[in-house]
Amino acid sequence: MLDMSILQPALAVILAVVSWISGPAMAADGPASPQASPPQPVEWVTRAVKAPRVAHRTFESASAKTAVSYHIYTPAAYESEPERRFPVVYWLHGSGGGQAGIPAVAKHFDEAIQAGQLPPCLVVFVNGLEMGMYIDWSNGAAPVESVVVKDLVPHIDRTYRTIAAREGRLLDGFSMGGYGAARFGFKYPEMFRAVSIMGAGPMQETLTHTPRASKVQAEELLARVYGGSQERFLEVSPRTLAKTNAESLAQGSLVRMVIGDRDETYANNVAFHEHLEALKIPHEWKVLRGIGHDPMAVMKGLGDGNWAFYRNAFGDTARPADTAQPAADTAQPAADTAPRQPANGANGDIKLSVKGVERSALFVNAPTDGTKRPAVIVLHGGMGSAERMRASAGFDALAWESGFMVVYAQGTDFGEGRRAWNTGHLLRRQVRDAEDIAYFDALIDALVRNHGADPTRIYMTGASNGGMMTFVYAVARPERLAAIAPVVASMFTFEKTPSVPLPILIINGAKDDEVPIEGGMSRNRLVSGAQATPFKPLTEVVDFWVRANKSKPEGATVANGTVTTTTYAAGKNGAATEFVVDSAGGHGWPGTRARRDENAPITAFKGAERVWAFFKDKTRDQAKHHSLAPATK
Repeated sequence: MLDMSILQPALAVILAVVSWISGPAMAADGPASPQASPPQPVEWVTRAVKAPRVAHRTFESASAKTAVSYHIYTPAAYESEPERRFPVVYWLHGSGGGQAGIPAVAKHFDEAIQAGQLPPCLVVFVNGLEMGMYIDWSNGAAPVESVVVKDLVPHIDRTYRTIAAREGRLLDGFSMGGYGAARFGFKYPEMFRAVSIMGAGPMQETLTHTPRASKVQAEELLARVYGGSQERFLEVSPRTLAKTNAESLAQGSLVRMVIGDRDETYANNVAFHEHLEALKIPHEWKVLRGIGHDPMAVMKGLGDGNWAFYRNAFGDTARPADTAQPAADTAQPAADTAPRQPANGANGDIKLSVKGVERSALFVNAPTDGTKRPAVIVLHGGMGSAERMRASAGFDALAWESGFMVVYAQGTDFGEGRRAWNTGHLLRRQVRDAEDIAYFDALIDALVRNHGADPTRIYMTGASNGGMMTFVYAVARPERLAAIAPVVASMFTFEKTPSVPLPILIINGAKDDEVPIEGGMSRNRLVSGAQATPFKPLTEVVDFWVRANKSKPEGATVANGTVTTTTYAAGKNGAATEFVVDSAGGHGWPGTRARRDENAPITAFKGAERVWAFFKDKTRDQAKHHSLAPATK
């Protein structure tokens, strides 16, 4: 990962040896020279690169028997939140050592974190040597793989506040780094949950020639690193490792491949993509039009899609609440302390056509063994997205631990990735044509028909605009749900009443100025400007559901610190209504970070845990409400 145009001329001969795995300026240097380059000394400690929030560090490597350097980026939150633990990106550079590319890559990550596109994370810039290929060399001169896997990863977990588990580790790299990321990710799926393979090379089966180097140069690299053996090259290649671990990779790893269609390695990457497809290893496949072998052009060309992969990979592990996890002493599977996705759980996307409009959702932990599981449908807030809700809500690990499926619904995009739900009273101009009732009908049908959802245990929850939509769908289709939990939301109208009782948990913060508990217009001018109807006071919302649910009119109230819970038990043929108010809570999903100090979310409990505790024993009686059958054909 580097900009070749700024390298000193003295490095040109070295870099020509592996020009197929170099940065973009290499192509501008003209045809690769057929003359082999002389051997170069192994440089375990590189020069320090100066960049904002980037530090140069060394550690003693048992594998290399010497000090080894690395650079590390730490986000601002690392200092401001001293009890928090962070996921880690291991960035693997291309040939040439990668130092020249560190400032640009670090800046790209920092800008994404500041913009809220990426949860705060550490970025470790690995020293993979100028042309180390991220393997243990056959002659023993450079045990690069062992240095990274056996020494560097445990060192990072001991030294920094990391999430010391596979769910907290992501591999990414370009060119030679993409090759290395594929190798490590496919060989050690128990250590790394996610692997991003960008502009990778060499991805072919033999190292006899390459798109960006001559036969002589390929032979020299083969001799130096792989002992001159094509068998060794294939044995340690991502191709072989993918085949060896195909089953575990298919069940628990997130993989993506990215390539520009003007990259000389394009054909080899297409062939590797087809190899993964043949092995039935799920992966994202992105081809960027008009882009060559240029790492920053690739990253920028991905846009927010680059960070969507990261958000999906880190999921709930990136939330601030992950503070109690101890650092691990080793990088072995036993060091994993975070909940782990079970082998019989699958993740993926759902694509739907709803009245001629393409819609989607993300699912996590769907059954793969023919059984049925409860499904919790989670709705993001206004201007949010399914990916961002997944990254912050905390449902993934809870779903793995408790055995339910979580489904992140996707609202309608009204510009620049901002999404919302059509409640009929908020953001009407932006999403007035969205058929969200039909969308949820189709989504539930698909979950039951294709993804193993138990039709008697479909639940719905959402925050803010997502909570408002939860109210709307529950009134329209109560027979399709087993329970709901609108969070920091309210209703706009009581004109319609649900046709059957439906257990409901309502959660609000008394200090919420975006959805005031006393009702009326939002005190946030952006919200009130998009608000066509005043919010109903929460006391009236609770009364509405107590009547609709045939709950007992007298509630039992329990106070615990700042949290007051009032439970209206189910009456005859009725359902329970529960109302939770945190006197210190503001707006946002409970347990997440505050966007504004004066309107901080509830901190007394985690939203996912409180919602699932309410849902887990609720079941829709199909015999009594036969209309639970699919609403769409």
